Amino acid sequence: MNMQIIKTVLWSAIGGALVWWVVLSAVLGWMPAGSAEQQAVKRAKTAILDVLTPICVERFQQDAESEVKLKALKEKPTWNQADYIVQQGWATMPENDISENSIAKACASRILTVSSS
Repeated sequence: MNMQIIKTVLWSAIGGALVWWVVLSAVLGWMPAGSAEQQAVKRAKTAILDVLTPICVERFQQDAESEVKLKALKEKPTWNQADYIVQQGWATMPENDISENSIAKACASRILTVSSS
């Protein structure tokens, strides 16, 4: 067989594979299993956080000293607000894989948003 024909066939196969990969990933949304797993874990954690944050806010609202503690929360620097929420125990949830700090950050943000409106 002629060497030029073999080169042409090989380069065509490589080009076709690249085009097929682009079509699968960009147009059809295909992704490797590892990427899909990472995306699924991230979405699951976000969903859990969306469920647990209102519980934390509700615990804050049921606290007898919520007005005083809201004032104290507002006085804390942004980077320290989550620690304050954790210290109050509002972000402690039984049997979950989400860190208290993640819940506390979302909770502080939600509490401050609700209190300002």
